[in-house]
Amino acid sequence: MRTPRKGRSSSGASDISADAENLDLYEGSARYYDIWHDDYKDDIRFFLDLAERTGGPVLDCMSGTGRVLIPFAQAGYEITGVDRSPAMMDICATKVSFLHPQEEARVAMVLADIREMDLGRKFKLIFVPYSSFLHLLETKDQEAALLRIREHLDDDGLFSFVVFSPRLDRPEQLLRHRGTKLTPQGEIISWFEAQTFDQPSQKTTVTYFYDISRQDKPLRRVTSVFTLRYLFHREALELLDRCGFEVQEVYGDYEGGPFKATSELMVFVARKRQ
Repeated sequence: MRTPRKGRSSSGASDISADAENLDLYEGSARYYDIWHDDYKDDIRFFLDLAERTGGPVLDCMSGTGRVLIPFAQAGYEITGVDRSPAMMDICATKVSFLHPQEEARVAMVLADIREMDLGRKFKLIFVPYSSFLHLLETKDQEAALLRIREHLDDDGLFSFVVFSPRLDRPEQLLRHRGTKLTPQGEIISWFEAQTFDQPSQKTTVTYFYDISRQDKPLRRVTSVFTLRYLFHREALELLDRCGFEVQEVYGDYEGGPFKATSELMVFVARKRQ
């Protein structure tokens, strides 16, 4: 494995104990992401099935802590992960370092913004995992990212990205309990979520509250706030078309079900327009 270019590779297991009261977007995500999402595997089989159609190499854009990247290396694919968060990449590098040497050798990691990445090679499959694309908050940013992705896609390759299908009828400012887990450090962490919508700008701001308790410390609350710009179905199709892609398939779930107005997901698979 090549350690992240322009970044830092971790040299030890990540510490997820809560030391700060307020965390920025990426630090908060890095410290708590795997606790809640490591066992989410719904999309991994879908992307692996695409890879069986295309072969490698594979590019995982906005790869985060390696939730999807690592199963690809274990399945025998040469895969590159790109992310702009040093904190996320540090955790991913640590996890990759515990792989079998042959699996570790299949992984490359690049610290970069996908709007500006220039990897000097092309890939048979490129994907952006669940809703990561929505962190691009302006149309010009989305277009810039898609144009860079197109530049890195083989002529016969596939590109896929997945976003949630907007449901604007969700009540705002409602605090939802997303779960409670015990960490290896002996902390009990309860995760709560609140959400607001700015419909004119198509943005939603999500606030995560982590209530952390342990026997030797008082209860603490850590917050992480981030904004997403959601996409509608027709808008996403037009965006892909403007950026030189031909949409081949659109699904409403990872099992290949048709997209419907009630679908929770929009799963796009596209080719490069020649």
